[in-house]
This record gives sequence, structure tokens and C-alpha cells, in this order.
Amino acid sequence: MKHGLPLHDIRNEIHVSDKVVVEHTSQTAGISEAIFNHLFPKEPTPARLYHYTDLDSLEGIASSSELRLYPINKRLDEGGELSAFAKAHNLSGYLNDDDGEALYKDMSKDLFYISLTRQIAKDPRLMWGYFASGTGVRLELTIDPKWADLRPMNYESGNDKTLLATINKALVAQGYPQLTPWGISRLGAFYLSSTVSLEDEVRLLVKRFEGGPDLTHYDGRFDYWPIPIGTPNNYCTIDVTAIHVAPNGKNEEVRKRIANTNLASVPVTGP
Repeated sequence: MKHGLPLHDIRNEIHVSDKVVVEHTSQTAGISEAIFNHLFPKEPTPARLYHYTDLDSLEGIASSSELRLYPINKRLDEGGELSAFAKAHNLSGYLNDDDGEALYKDMSKDLFYISLTRQIAKDPRLMWGYFASGTGVRLELTIDPKWADLRPMNYESGNDKTLLATINKALVAQGYPQLTPWGISRLGAFYLSSTVSLEDEVRLLVKRFEGGPDLTHYDGRFDYWPIPIGTPNNYCTIDVTAIHVAPNGKNEEVRKRIANTNLASVPVTGP
């Protein structure tokens, strides 16, 4: 086994057409899953991670006792969401909009996520200033995913080729079409432009499948997928263990925002 990929005889597990190489079914897609795990290793769990947010969002989180995962199409033009992965892997079919909306834009509506960071941020001023609006908070969370994906982001580099790109280069050199892994939209959801690498993001992601469970609600602009805080569920167990106030924030204002909610007993630290 090399790169975590199974090296047994796979001829009966793949289908080669004129345009693409794929595994027969998603249920037996061992190669696809191995590529996914090699490119984007799962975050060790249970994980202690941070979520930076402003005071209004904190109040909403506290009053609803849930974290809301929003679709990638909400920020599709930021950091090359899905498109950076498609460009890096020559997936021109996902970018083509000659016949209407490009496929990557359509896929982005079914990928729901929330941005998290590790305990030591690469750029604390960016996190406090941009994501917490200067006076917000940093939620300290314990995350234990089940059906949800929790993985660190991979940021593009002009010098590095991913394992999938290396495989496809070898296939093309032998006269074959490229391999398209099952769940390729999930792969793309963990790959961003180097321009946002300072965020050092760890992403919690839920994919909505056609005909599968759909727990989404609509907030007037976007669908969102709620994950309850402190309540066991099939997707991800989330607990808030501390609330850290921004250096320019006010402790008493934060306490006011979470009063009479399930977060009222969570320790609040900072000015």
C-alpha cells in the first residue's frame, strides 16, 4: 500500500469510458476514500477547536443552542471555493458555464460548513478583527463528528501536485482519461486558494444528498443545516467549553448576550 491506496487488483472495481475513469459504485469506492483521506486527513477527535464570531451571531447561537452550517455558495467567490480544486485538477467540466450555471456552483448549494481554527491562530489579528468584528468572541468547542466531516483545509501551492493530480497525469500519459473520485464535491470543499491560507481553517462539513436526510431550514436568504449544541445527534456532538472575549470587547456585554440561555453557565474570560 502506497499513499494509503489499496494496491490489489482493481480491474473489476473501476469503469473506464471515453471520458472518465470511475469506480463502479460509491459503496465500494475504496480508492476514492483513500485519496480523500490522503489529501485531507481527518482531524483527530474529539477535537478542541475555536470559532470566532461577532456579538450578534453569538446571541443567535446562544438563543438557538445550535451552530448553523451554511452552504458554500454563500461565499463562493471567496478563496476559490470549489473552483480552485477544479482548476488545480483540470476539471474543466465543472467550470464550464456554456449551457447555464457551472456545475461547481450547483454543487456548492448542497455543501454545508462552518469554519473553525486550532488553538494557536496563524494571524490572531485577522481572526479577531475580521471574523469577530473586533469586539466579538472566540468560542472554545469540543467537536466529535459522526456523519459530518471534520478536516483541515488544504491550500493550493504552485510547487506541489496533489496525489490525485499525480495519478491523473500518469493516466493521461498512458492514453487514459482522468480518474474522477466518488464524492469529488467533498474533496473540493476542503481545498482553497493560497490567498486565504492565513485563516488556517479546519472545516466541519455536511453534504446534502439527493433522496437522503435533509435537516436544512431557510433563514430568508440561504438554507442552513443546524447542529445542536450539547445534544447527541447523528452528525456531530458539539459542546461549548469556554467563551473568550476579544481584546477590544467587553465581558459584561458578552454575559448580557448569553443570559438566560444554555450558554449562560459557560465560563467567559477576557476584558
